[in-house]
Amino acid sequence: MEPTPPELGAATGSPHGLIVEGREQLLYLLGEAAEVEHAACCIYLYAAFTLRAEPGDGLTAAQVPAVAGWKRGINQIALQEMIHLAMVNNLLAALGGAPRLGRHNLPQRSPYAPEIRLTLAPFSEQTLRRFLYIERPEGMDISSIAGELDHDRPAPPVPTGPLVLPAPQAFSSIGQLYRGIELGLRGLVDRYGEERVFVGSPNAQASTRYFHVPERMPELIPVTGLASAVQAIQTIVEEGEGARGNWQGAHFGRFLEILEAYRAMKAADPSFSPARPSVTNPYVRVPRDLLGLATASGPAAPDDPRGIHLIQDPTTAAVSDLFNACYAAMLQLLYRFFQHTEETDEELEMLGQTSVLMMLQVIRPLGELLTRLPVGPRAPGWTAGPSFMLTSATPVTPHKPAAWSILGERLLELAEVCGGLTAGAPEVLAGVGERLAAFAAPLLPPDAAGRRPEADVPALAVDPPSGGPAPSFAGDIRPLFTERDRAAMLWSFDLWEVASVRQHTEAILDQVAAGRMPCYGPWSAEQVELFRRWVQAGGPD
Repeated sequence: MEPTPPELGAATGSPHGLIVEGREQLLYLLGEAAEVEHAACCIYLYAAFTLRAEPGDGLTAAQVPAVAGWKRGINQIALQEMIHLAMVNNLLAALGGAPRLGRHNLPQRSPYAPEIRLTLAPFSEQTLRRFLYIERPEGMDISSIAGELDHDRPAPPVPTGPLVLPAPQAFSSIGQLYRGIELGLRGLVDRYGEERVFVGSPNAQASTRYFHVPERMPELIPVTGLASAVQAIQTIVEEGEGARGNWQGAHFGRFLEILEAYRAMKAADPSFSPARPSVTNPYVRVPRDLLGLATASGPAAPDDPRGIHLIQDPTTAAVSDLFNACYAAMLQLLYRFFQHTEETDEELEMLGQTSVLMMLQVIRPLGELLTRLPVGPRAPGWTAGPSFMLTSATPVTPHKPAAWSILGERLLELAEVCGGLTAGAPEVLAGVGERLAAFAAPLLPPDAAGRRPEADVPALAVDPPSGGPAPSFAGDIRPLFTERDRAAMLWSFDLWEVASVRQHTEAILDQVAAGRMPCYGPWSAEQVELFRRWVQAGGPD
């Protein structure tokens, strides 16, 4: 039986507080927080993408529901990290700073907390231990639970004098970083007054007014003053490591629960292998910021945090480049939201909603697809995965007509790339191409060649009252899903199989009710209610 985590109390990391003496240092630390949240989202998604959805080698049919639950849980945590990233950018915007959506490519050797290692690795016990170190509550020694991780490098020294220039500072946990940011905010308000500190435009704030996220996600908190800033910081900390002494429902507790369940299932069945054999840190080419920091290699152990694996299979390489281009386009949409100029509220909502849908309907299926594709002849039997590579994901021109035209043009180009790849890759690319073309349409000028005026971002469905006899899967639910719907979702589950749909009813209902699924246009309110009644009836055949 695994030991119970110790109570919070005795500090196990750096005992000093962070030095925040002015706005510049505060903006610097918020930028570091944004990079950590962003990178954490990517590494969590990578692990989730590698989990198998169907029985096969290493995974029995009886084990599939447990693994599906882990996959949903990790995906939810990754989405929460994206929301945390948006809240950090709300803090930056409120203080007059620019958005921070860039970051170093992965793997990263953390120069701040040696235990926080950021690397793209498949789901495994070692990967879960790494996640626990990232999310561990401040002051908690988890070596009895997760063992010891190798430190890449010593932490930077504690500053001994005033910081004229912003500089890296060691922190032993994410909670300590945010605690330093909160204290710095309070000190800045004491020094200058709230009105002089929060000088950013209130229209540059991400909120549920513009971003429609699934239920049970943390609220996107607009930052307009000290009280809302502190509330946003506390939400981020409590979602990650938990409120002091109450970590069970936070990211740390949820990862610990998955780790204990995995160890129990592995002990009962040594052949249990829920993840695909994906390599760590797969790239088509080594990014410039990683040259000299990590070596490109052939096949290596999947839990090697430093290895970079070069993708040699031509089809896989093409899909990898497409994934990274779509990822960069999604960040461009977010940049445009945070640095908009003449956009109306409706247009801002469209930018926010499109970025969320890009994550769910483009990034996720392409990422899953890459974990099924071969790396190449240097790594026989191994599969790839998404590298989340960043090259030049910078804001486009502030001039609105030009910016929108460039963004729409790029999405349409990527849709055409999908069309050229479908002959050599699974059908999921056809669905992704359809969605990219739909996202491009409202961004392009009315007379742009190739624009499809009828395509648009799905509107949110309205839930009608329930009633009537219980529907059946064969007679009522199965006909709701077309062949294209099924092909678009086969990377995760089979919409034509009642058992598969039953396992994912909660996720499917969330998506169809919000208009994010099916991929080719939202259901009517009546269709959503029909599916809801089938779920409430227990999913009869």
